[in-house]
Amino acid sequence: MKEFRSYSPEEVITANLRETAVRQSIVFEQEMAHLRELATEIAAGTGNGDMHELIASLPDHRPPRFAASPLQQNAEMLGHLQSVHAVWKSVLLCKEIGRQLSNGKVLTPELFFSDQEEIADEARNRIVYQRNGYADSAYLRFAESIPLPRAVYANSFPAVCEEVYNGNCEFCILPLENSAEGPLTGFTRLIDRYELKIAMTCDIPTTDGSRVTRFALLRRNLVPPVSFDDKELFFEFTAPLSEEPSTAELLAAAQCCGLQPCRLDSRTQQTDSGALPTVHFTFCTAGGDFAAFLLYLAMEAPHYEPVGIYLHLKEK
Repeated sequence: MKEFRSYSPEEVITANLRETAVRQSIVFEQEMAHLRELATEIAAGTGNGDMHELIASLPDHRPPRFAASPLQQNAEMLGHLQSVHAVWKSVLLCKEIGRQLSNGKVLTPELFFSDQEEIADEARNRIVYQRNGYADSAYLRFAESIPLPRAVYANSFPAVCEEVYNGNCEFCILPLENSAEGPLTGFTRLIDRYELKIAMTCDIPTTDGSRVTRFALLRRNLVPPVSFDDKELFFEFTAPLSEEPSTAELLAAAQCCGLQPCRLDSRTQQTDSGALPTVHFTFCTAGGDFAAFLLYLAMEAPHYEPVGIYLHLKEK
């Protein structure tokens, strides 16, 4: 009877939870071991080490998600936990693949993107823009980072984009946003239409300092035109709102990779099939595992569209 009186349901429940936590730890350790083994096999299977071949095969290696059907009362919470766990597994696999391939070196963006166009000698380092005082200031800022820059003038913003699209100039300059109106959607549509990528950005204040306009240096190629290994780079991309992974999962994956979120907004992108609602992400890559995040996108979100990998030139 004495033992019965000392019986505590709370103590039993706590002991059961402790035992469950131990079992979970064992399962996690097993998952980590299997994911590392899978990463080794994937990395070894690239044969000649072609990164583009590896990226093309990654969607076939997605770690499986939970298949169990939870009780109705637990469905919402378990669905969230399963989503977070799936992101964790995918990121761990990508980190291990990157470690296997890097051999102690940094995996540069050039290895991930195969759409690099050859720049004609006569177009190299030519920067085209429509002249005004603020665009002139932006040109001078960008020209400091481009070897032997050459300015070219055009009489309209579409003409500016066409010069780059047709291969006559390597770069063009467009305003992206200002502190009064926010994103300038007309220029965003031009960038999408001509398939331009952000190479650098800078902020140019008005003469009275009441407003700031952000200008972008744009080109056809995604990879930065010069090496910024020791600088703080930014990565922008869009993903369809209706596709998996969800916005929350993409943010969780970036956090697992050590990338810092800078901006998140929704936009409507015009496509051949009509208006497509998208989410626009901007992350700072400094101190993070950028290669692992690019591998994650290739595996879990191959429909994403990169907008730019670039350096933001800070005010002097």
